[in-house]
Amino acid sequence: MAQTLARRELRLESPDMQAARAIPSQGAIGAGITIRNVVKNYGAFVAADRISLDIEPGEFITLLGPSGSGKTTLLNLLAGFQAPDAGEILVDGAPIQNVPTHRRGFGMVFQSYALFPNMTVAQNVAFPMRMAKMDRATSDRRVAETLEMMRLSDHAGKLPSQMSGGQQQRVAIARAIVMRPRVVLMDEPLSALDRRLRESIQIEIRELHQTIGSTILFVTHDQSEALTMSDRIAVMDAGHIVQIARPAEIYRRPQSRFVASFVGESNLIDAQVVGRDGRVLTLRTPGGQVFEAQSRHGVQDDRATVLVRPERITLHDAPVPGSMPATVTSALFLGEVLRIEVVLDDGQTLLIRCPDIAGRDLPAVGARLNVGWGAADSWVLS
Repeated sequence: MAQTLARRELRLESPDMQAARAIPSQGAIGAGITIRNVVKNYGAFVAADRISLDIEPGEFITLLGPSGSGKTTLLNLLAGFQAPDAGEILVDGAPIQNVPTHRRGFGMVFQSYALFPNMTVAQNVAFPMRMAKMDRATSDRRVAETLEMMRLSDHAGKLPSQMSGGQQQRVAIARAIVMRPRVVLMDEPLSALDRRLRESIQIEIRELHQTIGSTILFVTHDQSEALTMSDRIAVMDAGHIVQIARPAEIYRRPQSRFVASFVGESNLIDAQVVGRDGRVLTLRTPGGQVFEAQSRHGVQDDRATVLVRPERITLHDAPVPGSMPATVTSALFLGEVLRIEVVLDDGQTLLIRCPDIAGRDLPAVGARLNVGWGAADSWVLS
């Protein structure tokens, strides 16, 4: 399987095209990508339902969504592994849906490292250069630069079996970018790594993107990866892009209940609208508690769903204006944060995450306290 993926990855650009195309200088930007009304069906199942997406040259876009949302299908359509049933895909304004995979000139990184086991790190990275018939001096220079970027210079003579999983994935990334492709496609490349290693390589990929300037399309179901690495996130569900925006906008101002629930932990409160003042609504919970929340366009209905992120809720030992009485149902010490669940007197359950502060004790289950938040800490979903 790994060897098959390696062959598929390394055929992305023919030797003739690789040799003919001069390698861009370091820092050159990538290609602009336009996806227009793309459809892909598998029998009765619609994997991509008239998807449209514009990606700026050199942008880092993450496709984020649950299994079956269409993110890998969209990546495969862009790579040329599958053909769309309708719509078109353009790179720098030129349609590519009829261009074979090996002529698109994209770099590819898979979850499987797909390294050649009998080649050293340097030989694995140099393989695309060798297939392109690059001269030895150019190849050696480019390989050395790329290994330095990926912090692999000290491992150039090792075989893949002598390296950790994280190091092997760095080699796979180095091989994908050694030709400085206009576009790099990454299909959940970090999912097999442990948490600490994932976080480390996330930062390295982000720094790499800023260095080489290729357009990157990154597929993941991990929300923390998407928030950490992306210029913009396209959240997908059931073959649609349901929201695309910068990470902070996706997290703080989701456009739907699905996005609010999928990206980050969330408290969703159903309440009655009792007042409006521009973008600020006054709402009342079923238990009669009144609070304020911000709204994007102004809600015309009498009822609304309000998002309050767990870290935006504050705890009070005694009642303060705008606070609500609650009972602790769960309290966990997680190191840097405390994770507390409470239930309001009207039965609404809230999750709270607050930093571990010296002198703050973990509340006991059954303890009574007060919780609150401001209008800027909550968001009315459209």
